[in-house]
Amino acid sequence: MKKSAAKKILYNVIYAVIAIAVILGAWAISAEAFGSDLILPSIGATFRAFADVFNNSAFYVGIAGTLLRSLIGYAIALALFFVTFYLAVCFDGVRRVIMLIVSALRSLPAVAVTLILLIAVGGSNAPIVLGVIVIYPIMFSSSMSAIVAVPRELKEICTICGASRTRMFATVYMPRLAAGLPESLATAFSYNIKAVIGAEILAQAAYSIGMLMKTAQISLEPALLMAFVIVAVVLSVALEIVIRYSLKLILRNYRE
Repeated sequence: MKKSAAKKILYNVIYAVIAIAVILGAWAISAEAFGSDLILPSIGATFRAFADVFNNSAFYVGIAGTLLRSLIGYAIALALFFVTFYLAVCFDGVRRVIMLIVSALRSLPAVAVTLILLIAVGGSNAPIVLGVIVIYPIMFSSSMSAIVAVPRELKEICTICGASRTRMFATVYMPRLAAGLPESLATAFSYNIKAVIGAEILAQAAYSIGMLMKTAQISLEPALLMAFVIVAVVLSVALEIVIRYSLKLILRNYRE
């Protein structure tokens, strides 16, 4: 068992190294083809720009601001998801209504919604609300897909035995949901950070990675901008991994 786990980790590391090598190779070839750091900065120029990133106190304030917005939006979306998921599972009419709302939310253009939110809730809060709008449908849709295979006979047996809706939710639906929950919630957080940063750029939100990216773009510092993009990607991937494995650990005893 231990050898199998170690082998799996080793393969994951190898695949990650290969993926990074492919990305860096494509980047180097593209930068060479453009031939200008003002269009696409080289790998060397970008990594030299990291000195300016980590020596700038505004960077750490921006990281903190973006993370705070992401966590607030994620917590709101998570609470909304669990409440509506429970209602959708227990009441068929509610499920039909929520599915229509989720479909509408998925079709909303993010840029247009951000512009509306700027007027409605202001530049600091718009990224939070947009994050909720983006990730809530992901959470809800993936979870509904996970429980679609619950046999009707099982639900009928629970009803005949007098099980309440809450008990049926806890004993029938949640164990089925637990298997896919770490993946869907981790992926949702990754999308959340992307949505928040995108809205921060458009809103020019103070104390944010998005604003730092916008400033680098205005100042014609593409290497610095690329450095901020790499930071955002690494942050997103790292937090996604932490959430995924933390949830797997928490839910390991609550699966079918």
